[in-house]
Amino acid sequence: MIALKNDRLTEEFVVIHPLFDEPEQKMSGVDLGRMPMSKPVRVSLTLLRCYIILMFVLLGFHLLQQAGVFGKH
Repeated sequence: MIALKNDRLTEEFVVIHPLFDEPEQKMSGVDLGRMPMSKPVRVSLTLLRCYIILMFVLLGFHLLQQAGVFGKH
């Protein structure tokens, strides 16, 4: 078995904080257009959007119910 030893081998990493980094040109999303999606992805995103809207409606109904808008139960 041969053992290799190199005392001078060191790795140095330069870390630059984002506040001190040079600004870079950002891409504009205006020219990109619509993202192509498959039908299952489009359906699942639509269902997710409907679910979130339903949850907000239920939350609003619950808040109005707690405020006594629909009468005491």
